[in-house]
Amino acid sequence: MSTESDVASAQPDTSRQRDLVILLVALGVAVILARVASGFTTSGSIQPPVLQVLVADVAVWLPLIAGIVWVLRRSASTDRAARLRLGVGDAIFAIGIVILCRVFDVFLGLAFTGSTGLAPAPSLGTPDETLLIVSAIGIVLVSPFLEEVFFRGLFQRRMAAELTPRTRFLAVLLTAFLFAVLHVLLGAAGTQLEGFRVFLTIFALGSLTGTLVAMTNRIGGAILAHVLFNAVAVIATWPR
Repeated sequence: MSTESDVASAQPDTSRQRDLVILLVALGVAVILARVASGFTTSGSIQPPVLQVLVADVAVWLPLIAGIVWVLRRSASTDRAARLRLGVGDAIFAIGIVILCRVFDVFLGLAFTGSTGLAPAPSLGTPDETLLIVSAIGIVLVSPFLEEVFFRGLFQRRMAAELTPRTRFLAVLLTAFLFAVLHVLLGAAGTQLEGFRVFLTIFALGSLTGTLVAMTNRIGGAILAHVLFNAVAVIATWPR
């Protein structure tokens, strides 16, 4: 005869599915708000370049933060700090991931366009240092942290929990796919060919960082890899 507790434990746990839906909705909202912000910029409604960058960044960050907070507020907080921990091994793997992904990106750039895409863009006059610094902070620090917490720390973890041990690797690939699609939809490339290059590179980055997180159950290494990956691009394209 089944007790009430036995029946309760047999019921499917829908909390993870609900979290996944919430995170997917947050991604959709981020894309929509980013398009709206881009429209305001294109129409000239937002004039100062620094404000344009901030509006574009916040349009993406706010939905991601909302999704993160919504999911975390109902989850156990006992091991959150441990998941952010960065060990020596994590750092070594993170550096290796950055090297592999950057080499892969350079190879794709040379194959597709004949250029690595890591050279400073021509500029007329003195570059706006405030604009450069604000952009760099968003690209190198804020975005990598939020995206890794969102994708690898929450989405991948909950997706993996829904799969069997044999199919759990699909959580890494699906998360990396969404991660790459987001960057393409946010206008990380000007042409279809460049968009395909961005997708392949970001998918590779997401797959490797996701694998590291799956192996260690920590996202510190993934955050570091993402930070370094973006920092290389910022430093290489910084106006000279």
